[in-house]
Amino acid sequence: MGKNISNNIILLLIAILLFSCKSKKNLIAKSANAITLKADFSKIDAKQADFSTFTTKAATALTINDKSFDVTLNIRIKKGEGIWVSVTYIAGLEAARALITPDSLKIMDRINNNYIKKPFAFIHQFSNDDIDYNALEAVLVGNCLPFALNDKTSINQKDGAITLTGQTNQMIYQIGLDQNLKPKSTILVSELHNQKLELNITAFQEILNQLVTKTSTLSSQAGNKKITLVMDYDKTQLNQPVDFPFNVPKRFSVID
Repeated sequence: MGKNISNNIILLLIAILLFSCKSKKNLIAKSANAITLKADFSKIDAKQADFSTFTTKAATALTINDKSFDVTLNIRIKKGEGIWVSVTYIAGLEAARALITPDSLKIMDRINNNYIKKPFAFIHQFSNDDIDYNALEAVLVGNCLPFALNDKTSINQKDGAITLTGQTNQMIYQIGLDQNLKPKSTILVSELHNQKLELNITAFQEILNQLVTKTSTLSSQAGNKKITLVMDYDKTQLNQPVDFPFNVPKRFSVID
């Protein structure tokens, strides 16, 4: 794996962190004849996965424009504390490692011996202030975005399908729920930043009576660069002890 591929993997991690991209405005279509329901989120909130820790190995087909790569994302989460991701490729060789906490972002590029350390707020230079650590955690596990479960969100129903729609100060969001009140589709649009992301969870799996992601597709486009991730979670576990090894070798260069 050469320098360019390694940079693409770092881009993959950043894409997950930002879950936003440049696109056209007003891309969330409003459903005609939809019925607006009373805003009661208690049943929806009760269906979101509750856990102390989460681990999985996500076999990932990464496509950047016309180039495709097969990698594995080894993901570990301590709820509310940290997200650790190791990116491996052929023969299990590690290309990159990331550690995200509610207030920091660290990435090691093992191919090019580089290290990035930034405050979590660094991503707001590219995204918007509504994207926080809890939102990222929800996306990886397969829960509804926390900021969408409040009285500013409308609950609409049409032909038996339930959709959550709303707007924060900077972002429009639309979340389609399945029959188990889990988010099967999520669209985020920031008109201020001219950004959009689409996440489709195509299958859930039940572990310890909790529904979490099994397979999903994340797609974005920034300028002339299109990124698609198709992920298949394997060996997923909840509530098992996890650690976050992250020792940066002295030979690594720090990137500002």
